[in-house]
Parts: sequence; structure tokens; C-alpha cells
Amino acid sequence: MPPRISIVIPVYQNEGSVAETCRAISAVLDPHADEVTHEFVMVNDGSTDRSWEIMKELRQTRPEQFTLVKLTRNFGQIAALLAGYTHAGGDCVVTISADLQDPPELIWQMFCAWREGRKLAVGHRTARNDGWLSDRVSRSSWWLLRRFAVPQIPRGGFDYFLMDRELKNMFLTSPEQHIFLQGRVLFFGYEPFLIPYERLKRTIGKSQFSSMRKLKYFIDGFVAYSFLPLRIVTGIGIFLFLASVIYGVCVFIDVLLHGRGETKGWASLMVVILGLNGAQLLSMGLIGEYLWRTIEEIRRRPHFVTDQVLHARRSQGEGRAGEPDPPA
Repeated sequence: MPPRISIVIPVYQNEGSVAETCRAISAVLDPHADEVTHEFVMVNDGSTDRSWEIMKELRQTRPEQFTLVKLTRNFGQIAALLAGYTHAGGDCVVTISADLQDPPELIWQMFCAWREGRKLAVGHRTARNDGWLSDRVSRSSWWLLRRFAVPQIPRGGFDYFLMDRELKNMFLTSPEQHIFLQGRVLFFGYEPFLIPYERLKRTIGKSQFSSMRKLKYFIDGFVAYSFLPLRIVTGIGIFLFLASVIYGVCVFIDVLLHGRGETKGWASLMVVILGLNGAQLLSMGLIGEYLWRTIEEIRRRPHFVTDQVLHARRSQGEGRAGEPDPPA
């Protein structure tokens, strides 16, 4: 039998694009059915629109090709991907969004790279069409992460990739609570096969990845793979300590030589006090980010809770043969 690709798609408020995404992917892979088969593992991440109903309609057309997972609420994209990876039974796994901004044509190129022995094939963005401000912020964020946290990240970042089943299993082994997807995929040391592409403009729906979620994800990447913020705080502390010692010595010498203390300069004194207090609060905030994530790791709360799973109906010898579906 030819190898199977599992297409893992997190779905959140994608009623307008999820069906078209599946059709576009099938249009790329169906002509190569003698070389590769594919399955869809779609995770409904607490959508409140008609996404789940549309997913079930898609499954009715090809019940052997769709595995649907429904989470009890919105746990976030990374949690949805973990749920999808858990139910992906393919020889390799492709991660793609349901917003039609990533061209499905790249999946065949990724598969060809995997067939040649690559464990990881990455579609990395060389350009975006998300608006001038969003593009600049994204480029700056990925540059900082690449420069100071995960040097292996390609320019422009990525979230569209194929990984071998072995790498997927390692990814699922003891995942941390706040996962930085790109850092964890690259952590295992497999050199990625890079496929450049231009991210398309979104034409259906709108992004549910808010600015606050993007900021948290950026912080997750820094905290998980870099101690630079703590070292900056340490450097500021050392600098302020040395500056205070030098200033104290200068004041002491001035008193000895002139016999008077400093009676003026209250404005400058207030500036110094406010500056020091601000530095202390900033330091406490940075340290708190690390402590909070440590506490989350100790708690070990589940990444997601599954409400329902509709397995693909496969023939004998293909895994879950004849497994009944739970009530829809």
C-alpha cells in the first residue's frame, strides 16, 4: 500500500473556508493516489459557528478519509494541533490552517522531500499580505525570536509543515504546557527542508488570532528558549548597583572636602527613585513570566478535553476497522 499523509487542520470559526480548504488539498493529492493516500484529521476547537456541522457533512461524502475531533471549548490552536496529532495515523503529518492562506500545492513538494528521507519539510513565508503594519510587526517578531531564542527558525517564520511520524511521536512525548510550536519542532535537531512561498491574503472570514494571543505566543517563545530577558535584568541590576556605589563615594568625598551635604536636586532625586522602582517592577514582571510557566508545568493540566471523536471508517487491515461512531 502507498504511504498515507495525515492532514491535521485546527478549525475555529472557519465555516466559510473549511470545506474549500479540504477540496483544494484533495485536488492536489488525488491525482497522485497511486503514490500516496491522505486522510483529514480535523479538530473543532470550540467553534460557535457552523464549522462542526460542515465538518460532519464533509465526512459523509468520504467517511473513510475524515477523522473529526470536537473539543469541549476553545483551548487554542496548539492544543487543537496536539489533539489532531494524537489521532493522526499517517506515515507523515502535515499541519495547515483552514484559512486558505497557505497554498496546498506545497504539500506534494513536502511529501516528495519526505519520500527522499527528510524528517521535516517546512513551508516558510518569504512575503505576507496581511497589511503593512501586521507584516512589519510579524517580521520584527520572527527576527527577534530567530536572533535571540531559536536560531534555526527560517526567516519569516513558519506554521505550515510536514513531519515524519517518528518526529510527531517525539513531539507528543511530555509536551510542556506553553508550547512554542516552531521551537519544539526544531528542537529535535532534524534539519528542515525549506520551501519558500508567499502567504496569500485572507479572503474568507477573519483571523481569530488576536493581538494579545500573538503577544503571549511571542513571550512563550522567548521564555521557553532564551534566558536573555533574565540576563538583561541581571545586567541592569549590576549596572545600577555599581552606579549607586560610585555616586555614594562621590557624595562622601564632596562632604569631606567641602563640609556640606547635598541639599538641592529633589527633582533629580525623584527621577532616580521612579526609574529604580520602574526597573524593579519590570524585573519582577520578567521573572514572574518564568515562574508562572514553571507553576503551570507543575500543575500539569490537560492541554485539551475531547468531547467527541468521529473516526475514519477504514477497511480491514487499515487500523480502526469497523469501529462504531459515537452519536453525532
